[in-house]
Amino acid sequence: MKIDYRSEIDKIRNSLKNYYNKQFKSEEEEYIENKKVKEQIKKLIIQVYNDSNLSEADRGYTIKVGVELLAKNTGCAEDAEIAEDILDCLFDDMKILSQEDVDNFYEQYSCRRWY
Repeated sequence: MKIDYRSEIDKIRNSLKNYYNKQFKSEEEEYIENKKVKEQIKKLIIQVYNDSNLSEADRGYTIKVGVELLAKNTGCAEDAEIAEDILDCLFDDMKILSQEDVDNFYEQYSCRRWY
């Protein structure tokens, strides 16, 4: 069964849009939702990495899109903390991301404009 990763990425984009438009009762509830939505990106990257039906080029491209989606939705310190946890897991622990992927994240990272 072939998975349509573009459609999966669009679903995550919609989840992110919904998260940003939602009102939360507490900061804790907002943090939990933020982490949950961004964990979808992590799960997608793991799924893509393990999908033997994808060519190396498609796998690399889709992982790059996922990393850029995470970067473009990382703005505040809380976002950065969530993103760091995801990157640490995918790069250090699971060895899924390359150094190039991590560098790409920091090049796309939304907070970078403030430095």
